[in-house]
This record gives sequence, structure tokens and C-alpha cells, in this order.
Amino acid sequence: MFKLFVAMIIAASSNILISSCIDTPKMSSIRRENKRLEDRCQILRGKIASAERVLSDLKHRDQYVYRPILGVDTLNIPEVYSDYRDTKYASLLEDEYYGDLTHDMWLQMDRLTRRIYYASLSLDATQKLAQEKAEYSSIIPSIWPIDRTRLRKVSSLFGMRHHPTLNTWRMHDGVDLTAPEGTPVYATGDGVISLSRTQGGYGQIIEVNHGHGYTTRYAHLSARYVIEGERVTRGQVIGDVGNTGTSTGAHLHYEVRYRNNPVNPVHYFDKDMSEESYRNIMEQIESRLND
Repeated sequence: MFKLFVAMIIAASSNILISSCIDTPKMSSIRRENKRLEDRCQILRGKIASAERVLSDLKHRDQYVYRPILGVDTLNIPEVYSDYRDTKYASLLEDEYYGDLTHDMWLQMDRLTRRIYYASLSLDATQKLAQEKAEYSSIIPSIWPIDRTRLRKVSSLFGMRHHPTLNTWRMHDGVDLTAPEGTPVYATGDGVISLSRTQGGYGQIIEVNHGHGYTTRYAHLSARYVIEGERVTRGQVIGDVGNTGTSTGAHLHYEVRYRNNPVNPVHYFDKDMSEESYRNIMEQIESRLND
């Protein structure tokens, strides 16, 4: 009996020794499968790393190119860069053979998924801002309301002045541009006609609602070519210079209003105006006022 027991021990030890030193077909198959899994995981890691580099580039462009151009702050979602709690991955670590590998892959995939979500939100917001910016640039009053070659003089500036007919000091909400009667008057930005009628001291007046809080007014006209509710574009002829209402001669009274508050129209005569050009125009206006 003892000899049989010793023989069984020797046989078992020999089997273990042979199995550890010599590959059986089953062990060889398992090793090949493990190698394939490791290779595939390595390929997946490479693809994840490549996707992360692309996302990093997108984030850089969004933060340091697109958003500064649009003049908006960077999207801030700090939770995107915080890992989930370890309890989410606890069950993965229970696998004796592939636990660590599976855990690492899931962690990387979750990080990548959150970064994709962040990029999607940020780029969607940037796209919307770009569309609004394009629309915004077209509606802002940014050209002269008449042809400057037809301008005889700027007879009155924005601000307090002595009214030429009422003989009192009062606020002048726009600028008066003297030009021959019949000179075409242009819409200075895209918008919708909110007023086109004869109205008290304004005489024949047109008001354009540009949206985003901006409106412009064109008064003392001799003719109006638009009706209320009509959509107009920048540079479109909407009327002619005239001498209607409380007026001492043919001129255009032009106003720019933001959120119903009058602002100096000179600031909107040219959207690409440099500081030097602005000073030159103001000097020209001042000299014409003194003529």
C-alpha cells in the first residue's frame, strides 16, 4: 500500500514537472489565445491614445482659437476629468487572470467617453456662437446711411445742442447729415422695418429693428420705399433725403439706439474703423461744423 502511495506521488509530481516544462496542445492553445488578447488590447490602447490626441487638439483649438475669435469664455465642466468611483470597477478585478487588464481598459474607455462628451458639447456651443456671430455682424449698423460723396456737411452732432428752430438747449439723439434732397438713404444693417410713416417733428421717418437690441432711425425723408414688417439688408435703399417735419433744410437725421437708448452714430459709421480713422472723421466733422 505504501509503495502504491509513493508511486502515485511520483506520478503526480512527474506530471506537474512535465506540464511545466513541456507544452501540451491545450496549454499551447491557451498561451496563443492570451497572446492574441494582449495584442488586441495593445492595439486598442493605441487607438485610445490616438483618439485622446485628437481630442486634445480639438480642445486646444476650441479654447485658444475659436472661442477667443468669438469673444466667449471657455466651456468649464470639471466633472469631465474626474474618474468614476472605484466601486464601479470592483467586479472587474475579481477576474484572477484578466482583472487588471480589463480594469485598465474600462478606465481608459470611460475617460475617453467623457472627453468626447465634453468636446461634443463645447463644439456644439461654439458652432451656435459662430452662427450667431455671423448674424450679429450683419445686423450691427456699420456703414454710412448716405453716400459720403453726396454729403455736404455734418450740420449737427450727437449730444446737447441749441435747437435751430425751437431755440432751446436739448439733447440731440442722432447726427444730421446735410445732402441734396433726393439723395438715397441706405439701411445700415440687416433688419425688419418697425416704423415707416409721418411722425411729428421727425417728418417722414423709417425705423429699422436690427435685433439684439439695436434699432436705427432715418428722419426728415422726402420718400419712403419700405413698409412696416418688411425685411431689409445692409446697403438697401429705403428712402430719400428730404426736408419734412421740423427741419431747416434738406438733411438726414440718423439715430442709432441700443436697448432703446440713443448712442453716438459716429461710432457705427464703419465697423472696421481704426482709432486713427475715427479721429480723422471726427476732425472732418468738427471742421465742417465750424464752416
